[in-house]
Amino acid sequence: MNDIPELREEFEYPLLVKGKFYDAYIAYNPDQVNNHFNKIIAKWGLPVIIQEFIRGTEVNVVALGDGTGETIAAVPMRKQYITDKGKAWSGITLGDKKLLQITRDLFRQNKWKGGMELEMIKTNQGTYYLIEINPRIPAWVYLAVGAGQNIPEALVRLAMGEKVEPMTAYEVGKMFIRYSYDLIGNISDFEKLSISGEL
Repeated sequence: MNDIPELREEFEYPLLVKGKFYDAYIAYNPDQVNNHFNKIIAKWGLPVIIQEFIRGTEVNVVALGDGTGETIAAVPMRKQYITDKGKAWSGITLGDKKLLQITRDLFRQNKWKGGMELEMIKTNQGTYYLIEINPRIPAWVYLAVGAGQNIPEALVRLAMGEKVEPMTAYEVGKMFIRYSYDLIGNISDFEKLSISGEL
């Protein structure tokens, strides 16, 4: 916390203040860094990560590798609406050849077997910055299915030892919107489900 005034030597404002597990806040001055720092350590503890803030569009790829360096499937999307936690609430598939090449290069180099999500920032100048790699299939995977690449099915087939041919075609401009649904029921049914695990 005593190092906050020295951040000006390494970073330009705004900058990101991030927790080790979750949460990221944009800070425009040292007071905001201090407030975000305290909020994060109260929730997640140390360390707290300070990161350069990159302006641009958040783009993601859901992809599947076969473990030999081959990309079985990859569908990129742009986040259209982002929650306060940075999660995609809606998105649209992109025909971004450079983003797909970044994904193929990553699989070729690390020979990842399984699903993966790449989260990146694309600047207005066309430069890509990696935010994180999630070694799992993301919640928005059904967008890839709707666009023509059934990644969950291909993952199951790979896990069963089947040969899965790479999928390259998908529909650009397919969109998803997440929504919540209120389920109405009787408290007695909920009690049975809670106690016995079945209805």
